[in-house]
Amino acid sequence: MRIRKGLCVTAICMGLLLFGFSYGRAAQEIHLGTSPVGGLGYGAGVCLAQVINKYLPEYHVTAEITGGTLENVRIMGERKIEMAITTPYLTLQAINGEGKFKEKIPLRTIIRALPLTNQYMVLASSDIKTHEDLKGKRVNIGHPGGADINGLAILDAYGVTKEDIKFSVLGIGKAVDAVKDGKLDAATATPQLINQAMATHKIRVLWPDEAHVEIMMKRHPTFGKWLMPAGFVKGLEKDTWVPDFGFQLTCREDIDPVIIYKIAKTLVEHLDDLTAMLSQFSVVTKEWAGSSLGIPFHPGAVKYFKEIGVMK
Repeated sequence: MRIRKGLCVTAICMGLLLFGFSYGRAAQEIHLGTSPVGGLGYGAGVCLAQVINKYLPEYHVTAEITGGTLENVRIMGERKIEMAITTPYLTLQAINGEGKFKEKIPLRTIIRALPLTNQYMVLASSDIKTHEDLKGKRVNIGHPGGADINGLAILDAYGVTKEDIKFSVLGIGKAVDAVKDGKLDAATATPQLINQAMATHKIRVLWPDEAHVEIMMKRHPTFGKWLMPAGFVKGLEKDTWVPDFGFQLTCREDIDPVIIYKIAKTLVEHLDDLTAMLSQFSVVTKEWAGSSLGIPFHPGAVKYFKEIGVMK
């Protein structure tokens, strides 16, 4: 009888031990590259990580502070992180092993995330009225590895080259301050920074017209366009087409499709959560999330977007 009782107690303990091990199994760690603190890529990445962690407890996503797209792509190629916020232009270069990348890095899109648009701004008192007027002026095109590509693409659409201007490659925040202080004639900036500058200075934005946005898209297949709502930038009186240089959530091609399917589904089904944390997510719809900026989607994401009818 004592033996039977002992066996019974042992069995119960082993069962509790096994159950506890299964129940308490650590979540799978996933690392998400973002951008420097204060950048839109950082804010977006933190929000995406929080939503995944909230609704997919089997995974734990850590939003890593990085230098932005160029570093994100490289460290995904080194297998140090699984996914990241990237711009499609550099992502495509990495996939093809071109430009800044000597070897091909197999990457895929999970979702198209926030629109990323930069516009040239000048002081309202400036004699610069059009993009062509930037010739010979002190112009900040943006920091290397991302923003400079966007800034030059805008100028290129208007027939203005890097050689036509006295260019600098400051971070956009420092460049906006330099314009306000009169140390630069113009700088490319995000809508958020333009609005901040308008709070203290009279600023004029050099808005591209839709025809020139289309020229950018033809010359750069990874660029899109976005109908910026009136009022998104102070003084913008009507909805206006602007270039979208694109933020997308990108991952390594070798990540399990089951994981990517769950992540894509979770993010698209909880866009309200994302918008509550970062208002810019209000422009993202399921159709937007599943639209391409020239980078193939991961098979796991394709499966989800086909299920909801966004992809055929």
